[in-house]
Amino acid sequence: MATWQDRWTRIRAQIDLLPRPVRLVAVAVVGGTVVLTGVAMLVLPGPGILAILAGLALLATEFAWARRWLDRARTAGQAGVDKGRDAWQRRRAGGAPAAEADTPPGV
Repeated sequence: MATWQDRWTRIRAQIDLLPRPVRLVAVAVVGGTVVLTGVAMLVLPGPGILAILAGLALLATEFAWARRWLDRARTAGQAGVDKGRDAWQRRRAGGAPAAEADTPPGV
């Protein structure tokens, strides 16, 4: 039984056989559609940010500008995770036991 990595390798090899202009148009159309769907999902129900990132990742396979945007998004996301982790550690280190630190004030 083939794994998803084997399938992806075969699919990518077939995509690489396409002429470059066809590949660029296909990636632009599919990636752009995924990004626009993600933008719509920012106001509609759905994982908008994840769809935008997936579309950028798709576009980044062929376009340098999308690769730069994806790198910026990755850096900003990591900075947000680090900031949240630091805030959580400061909250936990405030001297209150874990059970008290997790309950809202007044409860």
